[in-house]
Amino acid sequence: MLRVLAYNSNVDQFAGTEGVVTGKAKVLDAGGKLMVSAPTAAEVEATLSDYVSRGAKIVTPVTQVGKDWVAACTIPATLKDMDSTQTLQFSDVAQALETQSTMPDDGCRVVEMGFKRIVYGPSRLIVQRRVEEMKQFGAQLLGDIEEENGEWVAVCDTGGANNPGFRW
Repeated sequence: MLRVLAYNSNVDQFAGTEGVVTGKAKVLDAGGKLMVSAPTAAEVEATLSDYVSRGAKIVTPVTQVGKDWVAACTIPATLKDMDSTQTLQFSDVAQALETQSTMPDDGCRVVEMGFKRIVYGPSRLIVQRRVEEMKQFGAQLLGDIEEENGEWVAVCDTGGANNPGFRW
């Protein structure tokens, strides 16, 4: 299937890159290749040289086919910023890490054991507040908050079979 990318234009825009194309050349998308067609060989050469300057390789040299001149080349590689991907800017990650909220210094400690989180704290109220904060991120309290050896303890599930929050 051929798709016309540019026709009778002074600026050719293909795959997010810009280049100056003079004349009345047609650029057709032929899958993994580009086919350039124009009434004169000079117009095809000008368009082809623009693509070659951006990194394309000539597949078929300029040849006359009927009344038109044609040539084929590979699609030039597009230059991308090394600090970005299609959906994520690395500068955004650095900024998010700087503004990331840390756990409050409330005297609680959280021990991770698989999908379970065991919260230890000096009082029932402080442990309950920490559990409420964890619930905002999908944790589920298992059982009751209990006192054990002078510390208050709560067990939370953050995933697995007991958490109905997410299922495939």
